[in-house]
Amino acid sequence: MLVELGSRVAVIPGSVNIGVLRGDAGRVVLVDTGLNETSGKKALKAVREEVGGEVAAILTTHAHADHFGANATVVKRTGARVYAPQPDEAVLRYPILQPMSLFAGADPLDTLRGGFLLADPSPVDEVVRPGPLTVVGIELDVLPLGGHSPGQVGYLVDGVFFCADVVLPASVLDKYKIPYLFSVTDHLRALDTADAVTCEHIVPGHGPLLDSLTELLSLNRSLVEDVAERVLALAQEPTTAEMILTGLLTHYGAAVTDAPSFYLLQPTVFAFLSHLHRAGRVRHQVHKGRSLWTAV
Repeated sequence: MLVELGSRVAVIPGSVNIGVLRGDAGRVVLVDTGLNETSGKKALKAVREEVGGEVAAILTTHAHADHFGANATVVKRTGARVYAPQPDEAVLRYPILQPMSLFAGADPLDTLRGGFLLADPSPVDEVVRPGPLTVVGIELDVLPLGGHSPGQVGYLVDGVFFCADVVLPASVLDKYKIPYLFSVTDHLRALDTADAVTCEHIVPGHGPLLDSLTELLSLNRSLVEDVAERVLALAQEPTTAEMILTGLLTHYGAAVTDAPSFYLLQPTVFAFLSHLHRAGRVRHQVHKGRSLWTAV
């Protein structure tokens, strides 16, 4: 089950790749835990049977349920300390904030309260910030990769780069067409940060392990740039964000038929509009009770 990447670093491949770091005295650190109790139990079994250790800490990359949903399971069974970045750590402690943020800050629909968007609460014992960090004797670097979430981070240890969701594999992009982004501006900066990392192995949050990020960085950057240009094309005349979303879904052939899919992409449209407004490429106005956007 474990894929060894070094004397102290391994990964449990899956729908979310879970990092396994060997620390002092049989203590093990997980990088993310996966979506739910099943993924948490799977990780614990691998650590105990294949490593012969016990989980002492969890390094969370960002506050999306598929990455921290099993934190509660692991903590309950091990007492592991949880590390998470700001401001994402607030969502770990109060997971309702995620569907709330997608639903314009209001009481979210019950259909937005499923396991994919609403995880069990996780404790947070340490807030991590970019820079060096030592956990159970393991020295690593925390890298700022915000954009996909407000405070997403990557972890670099022994030449292995856990890069979270700064890039998504072609299979995910082909399926969902437009990835969820909190900030397009920050995401583009994060792509540059990831591109500058020197490492031997790369563990993305999803998809196969890599030796180079070059191809995926180009693919993800190109998609962001293409979506931005499409937003501008859709805003040649004053229009609403929802009409822009409809145009994007039509253009990219994105099959959005339920509330979670729709409300993941609606704030993504606003992220593009904020980025373009910041760059002076769109104008915003409130006119006759409507919020309108126009390409400049």
